Amino acid sequence: MEQYSCYKFEIKKAIFMKDIAELRYVYEIYGTGCLPYDDGVIESSEWFDTEQEARYAAIGHITLLENGEG
Repeated sequence: MEQYSCYKFEIKKAIFMKDIAELRYVYEIYGTGCLPYDDGVIESSEWFDTEQEARYAAIGHITLLENGEG
């Protein structure tokens, strides 16, 4: 579990199935106690090739949430 600003998030491994199974990454953002969040979990809407890409996307999503855009 990592933290950026007042949001905690986690990078998770996921298996992407097309013709063959490929390892991908997704993120989950946990916003308990952080406005304007509803105390649930936000899952990424896309799959990422690396952990680092997923991490940057999670931080970008958190920035949008804090600006009232996410």
